Amino acid sequence: MVIILFYLGALSTALVGMVYARLSAVTLEVDRLQAQYLAEAGLAQALYEIKTGLDVFGGGRGSIPVTALGSGFYKVDQDPKTSTLTAIGVVRDVRRVTVIKYE
Repeated sequence: MVIILFYLGALSTALVGMVYARLSAVTLEVDRLQAQYLAEAGLAQALYEIKTGLDVFGGGRGSIPVTALGSGFYKVDQDPKTSTLTAIGVVRDVRRVTVIKYE
């Protein structure tokens, strides 16, 4: 009987460890996706400013200062010499950078 209880205890411990590892992996993936979407939201805002000529956030057309959204934030830097936008989305410790060239 003691052997069976020991076996069940070891099995339960292993199962809890596996569930925790999977939960951590899923949480990290959600943070990665949210950071990517934040960077893309920043790019959409910057492209809107460039196309319409409006400076909505006051950072200069196409440059978006740090803007909180949901559980993270984004910012966009514009390089007019190379016609590129660099967007950074951050959620917790996850950072995603997206660079596009526009005309």
